[in-house]
Amino acid sequence: MKLRAVVLAGMVGAFSLPVFAAPAATVNGHAIDNSQVQEIMSMSPDLAKEPNAREQVIQNLVNMEVLSQYADQHGLAQSAAVQERLGLAKRQILADAAVESYVKAHPVSQADVQNAYDKFVAAMGKKEYEVRHILVKTKAEADKIMADLKSGQKFAKLAEKYSIDKGSAAHGGELGWIVPGMVVPPFAQAVETAPIDKPVGPVQTQFGYHIIEVQATRPVTPPSLSSMQDRIKAQLQQQEAAKFVSDLRSKATINITK
Repeated sequence: MKLRAVVLAGMVGAFSLPVFAAPAATVNGHAIDNSQVQEIMSMSPDLAKEPNAREQVIQNLVNMEVLSQYADQHGLAQSAAVQERLGLAKRQILADAAVESYVKAHPVSQADVQNAYDKFVAAMGKKEYEVRHILVKTKAEADKIMADLKSGQKFAKLAEKYSIDKGSAAHGGELGWIVPGMVVPPFAQAVETAPIDKPVGPVQTQFGYHIIEVQATRPVTPPSLSSMQDRIKAQLQQQEAAKFVSDLRSKATINITK
């Protein structure tokens, strides 16, 4: 209980609310604190931009409170199903708090962001390629398609007929513009060395056998660091959180019943 008081006091201070500020609302004498309103709005930046956002949040909290009071009055909190859900909700809240605490204690530095950006730019390479492909399961099928192409049959028609990559097959095998770092190494190597408008293959990957045709190339301009900084930082934080969970699991005694 003392910890909850400290947390709520910290939240109130963070939003510069007076210590004895009036509650946002009361429902049958139960207060809905301004700190709760501000917390929801801080978690939903898009909502906070809407007209009357504060009023919407307060009305939703009022709805929650009247329903919670009804549930308490009718003993619903004592049912096994509700107890199970409350337990799961508590576990999720505590898990989120643990991750948030760890990430806050292990901030991503600007050097980390710069290093990740440099790796991203290096992976992009200097050029991007407009590519189409035909993907089949066996080398025999791929060899047959290469023979058909050499005999003058159309790439798009063969892709539509034979490719197991149905997303691109519907568009004649078109993959659009790609950079080598986006695809698996054998595919990337084939793209980087293929002549323009001349199918190459079969190229084997874990997905099957590809016939690949590069239709055009152009210089690639990577996005600026400033435009990617927030995304990179979020990804690095997710990686840090995943490592934190993995470390905790490695130290725990876990028995999963089959």
